[in-house]
Amino acid sequence: MPLVWGVISLLRAGSSYGIPDCPGIITGQDGEDHPAPMRRGDTCSLYDDLTRDSTGTSTYDQLKSAQVGKRRGFYRQGLALTLYAATGTGLVIATTWKPQKAGRLEVTTGGVRGGGRGEA
Repeated sequence: MPLVWGVISLLRAGSSYGIPDCPGIITGQDGEDHPAPMRRGDTCSLYDDLTRDSTGTSTYDQLKSAQVGKRRGFYRQGLALTLYAATGTGLVIATTWKPQKAGRLEVTTGGVRGGGRGEA
């Protein structure tokens, strides 16, 4: 399970590039609302859905910085979980796998006998 979650985290980190997402209303430098995508100099105003009160604003640079931080977190989490799962799997295989011993083969008039797998 950690391997799956680690790979998912790495995929999420890889897909978090590009223009930051504003979950509120985007206001341009001229003070007018405009649709996505955000551009440098824009402001994102966040509102509470229930009370319609303003909960804060973020600039393009603030959202971009938060996006970079989130991406780093996903990379760290994904890498740690993937390494943890790979190490655990390797340890389980190394401690439970036993190589088969090669038996002695005897050449007889009736054919080859032995080898640890029964008579041939």
